[in-house]
Amino acid sequence: MSVKVAVLGATGSIGKQSLAVLSAMKEYGLKPVLLACKRNSSALVKEYGSDPDITVISDKNSGIVSDCAEYTGTELLDSPETYKGIDLVINGIGGLSGVAPSIAALKAGCTLLTANKESVVAFGKHILALCSDIGGRIVPLDSEHSAIFQCLAGEDIRSVSKLILTASGGALRDKSRREIAATSAKECLKHPNWSMGVKVTIDSATLMNKGLELIEAKNLFGIADVDIRIHRESIVHGAASFKDGSLKIYASKPDMRIPIAYGLGLPKRYKLPFSEEIGLEALNGFVFTEPDRERFPCLKIAEAAAAYGTDRAGAVLCAADEVAVDAYLSDKIGFYGISELVGRALERFADGDEPENIFELNSITEEVREYILESVGGSSKCF
Repeated sequence: MSVKVAVLGATGSIGKQSLAVLSAMKEYGLKPVLLACKRNSSALVKEYGSDPDITVISDKNSGIVSDCAEYTGTELLDSPETYKGIDLVINGIGGLSGVAPSIAALKAGCTLLTANKESVVAFGKHILALCSDIGGRIVPLDSEHSAIFQCLAGEDIRSVSKLILTASGGALRDKSRREIAATSAKECLKHPNWSMGVKVTIDSATLMNKGLELIEAKNLFGIADVDIRIHRESIVHGAASFKDGSLKIYASKPDMRIPIAYGLGLPKRYKLPFSEEIGLEALNGFVFTEPDRERFPCLKIAEAAAAYGTDRAGAVLCAADEVAVDAYLSDKIGFYGISELVGRALERFADGDEPENIFELNSITEEVREYILESVGGSSKCF
């Protein structure tokens, strides 16, 4: 019996790795049947065009004659009807545009394997309530949240005292504040441990990514106490501390294909071509340290957003960061302009009514985006 899988964001970093894992797992009955991307659909059609069981959805038709079905208009991803008959949906879409597809996949009765942290940060309480109401299931794909998910498997959540997320420290972890202030986006994209998309690599450099993951962990697992520790080697990805004094940690090499394969194979684990066992010696000499919130103020700002305990604050944080990072990549602001803009947006917009539906969420995030764009003003490099 085959397991039908949809991959959203199929030409991005998560999407490409998911397709590689699916190829390695095809003998176990997993089959991609729907592939979606914002652009580069021609690459998907060239690769899978001879398979009539596969549907490709993108903003623009590839123009290549093939046997697979092709549809344009990524709004199709926001409809539960699109996922009818699909078992697993991998959401590898980056940013807030991944929220509506997460909701649609759950409403269609699919298991949601998500690397789209914005869904849980900006609209997590709504999505988790929906999941509970319909008996749905969310499996996190981010390495840290997959680690926590595995540490908590079979545990009574009431026995957990706190969660621990690790961070590599990003490309700028060894630089002074003065050096960081002068760092270009190109330098930030040289991550020491991971191969990731552009936005998440910048977020790793600012430590905003870890702040978003902190909020995501609080929402996903219902644990209020979440610690962040710098762990340069990226071998230990997460841990759970229990009230009886015990600690469970999850360790693996830094390879996103491992948590993706875990999510796809649940409840089984398979030996795949990229599988590489590690022994206890892999843990020798590790030091776990507190992050420096003065050099990396985005983490402090994200923690302030988490203190609100609302979807609204998470939505403001996500929207402001998206636009601010884009401004940095466009050389309109400096590195610390990101935290400056996001902090101001949080102060201005975090208080207010909770979004009750996707339209209200979009209204909040659009207002935040316009504010950041007006602040940048298309001017020369500032902040």
